Amino acid sequence: MAEYAKPGRLTNMIRFCIEALASLPSIVIGLFGLLVFVTLTGWKYTLFGGALAVCILNLPVLTRTSEDAVRSIPATIKEASLALGATHWQTIVKVLLPAALPALITGIIIASGRAFGEAAALLYTAGMSSPQLDFTNLNPFDYRSPLNPFRPAETLAVYIWKINSEGLVPDARQIADGASAVLILSVLFFNIAARYVVRLLGFKFSGKRTKK
Repeated sequence: MAEYAKPGRLTNMIRFCIEALASLPSIVIGLFGLLVFVTLTGWKYTLFGGALAVCILNLPVLTRTSEDAVRSIPATIKEASLALGATHWQTIVKVLLPAALPALITGIIIASGRAFGEAAALLYTAGMSSPQLDFTNLNPFDYRSPLNPFRPAETLAVYIWKINSEGLVPDARQIADGASAVLILSVLFFNIAARYVVRLLGFKFSGKRTKK
């Protein structure tokens, strides 16, 4: 959209739909996933259906972030590439995307952080329980294999909600607190690692060397 879409009614309509999708509550996305990915397809509760629901949930954030990242690059960089004889496609692939890569990865980090803590959309698509997995079973078509995308799954955020709302064990609160701490540390570790990758890529594309 940033490079090829011409200004007009269709482009404005697409942007309006993306912004409207970004304002939808996650539970609405979950109900849509329940209708399409669970009922209409006949998949029932699956890890794949939950992944599709999370993709729809994060699509507006990634779209807007990607477009803003490409548009933030100075026009002189694009003009210099075209002046040297590069085609429009070569300019996008070889110049614009590498320059926008740190901002693109930042958008992915934001979307991933939201996906880590998502519960409502996954509650209606991936389910609230997971079968007893056999981690030595590498058959992706087996129900107990961790590689099977069409099995039910329970994320950590859904598990925390389930323990707080339906837990019957005496130490349910402690279990939920421990799971919450694990979730927070996982998100923190992911953000630190991703920012380190962004820093390395920034040094690579700017021509600077990292400090040893």
